[in-house]
Amino acid sequence: MSISPAMRYRPFVILLSVIILNVFTHSLASAADNLVSGKYVSSSGTDIVLNLTIQNPAPANLIVEQYLSPENIIIDTAPQAKKIDAAQGNIKWLFKNTRNGILSLTLRLENPLTGDISAIVRYRAPQDGAFTELRIAP
Repeated sequence: MSISPAMRYRPFVILLSVIILNVFTHSLASAADNLVSGKYVSSSGTDIVLNLTIQNPAPANLIVEQYLSPENIIIDTAPQAKKIDAAQGNIKWLFKNTRNGILSLTLRLENPLTGDISAIVRYRAPQDGAFTELRIAP
């Protein structure tokens, strides 16, 4: 009894199909998880700039917290921060009704940055309400 060519490759075709399906499913899940990404354009000197890229569909709200050493003196933020805790080195923004595109956050210091800086972005995905917390560092 001879095995037909179609039967000979059947396990390979099944395995390949499972791999492709897994990669496709993972790509869709990753796309939903990455509605927002961020990068420091400037993370030294007196002007600190964090750019957030917001994908479509944009989350309804974003909470952005930026952390820096308390010895840094904050002169200004753009857009205006919702809350500045200078003693803790914590700056917080709340954005409502966000849209896709680039959101640029600027922080001006009295003297060049000392110590580290980082940010946390929090949001809920509009599709399923899944909560995401994104950590950004230079």
